Amino acid sequence: MKRRFQTALACAVTMLTACDQRERTGPPELRLGRDQCAQCGMIIMEDRCSSATLVEDRGRRSYRLFDDIGCMLDDLRENPAAVTVIDRFVHDHGTRAWIRAADAVFFYADPISLHTPMGTGIVAFAARADAQALHAIHGGEILDEPAISAARARRVLARQRGEDD
Repeated sequence: MKRRFQTALACAVTMLTACDQRERTGPPELRLGRDQCAQCGMIIMEDRCSSATLVEDRGRRSYRLFDDIGCMLDDLRENPAAVTVIDRFVHDHGTRAWIRAADAVFFYADPISLHTPMGTGIVAFAARADAQALHAIHGGEILDEPAISAARARRVLARQRGEDD
C-alpha cells in the first residue's frame, strides 16, 4: 500500500512538473502587490506603467516583470546578452490592457509633470490619439519602441554626466 502511494505521488509530481514546462507566449499574469520589479526590486503596486519581457535562458522561457517602463528599458540596455528576449509587453496607460511593446505608442514627458512609479515619465498606449491627448497636457515626446529606447538611454547618460534633461 505504501509503495503504491509513493508511486502515485511520484507520477503526480512528474505530471505537474511536465505541465509547467509548456512554452510561454503572450503577456504574463501580473499579481499586483506580490510581484517584484526585476530591475529595481520594488513591489509592483499598479499596472498602468508596468511592463514585462518574455525571455529564454538555456531553453527555458520566463517573464521578467517591471514596475515602470523605464525599468524594462534600463534592464534591456544594461543586460543585453544576459538572456534572449522573445517579446516585450507594456500596459496601455488608459485601458490597462497588455499590448506588445513593438505595437505600442510611447509618451515620454518630464517626470515632474507625468508621474510614474520610478519617475521616468514613460507611459504607453495602443492608440496614437491617446498619446496625443496626453501630449496636449504635458508636452513631451510621442515615440515608437526603438525611439523610446534611445531616448531613455540619452536621458540616463545625461543624468550620469550631471547634465539637465
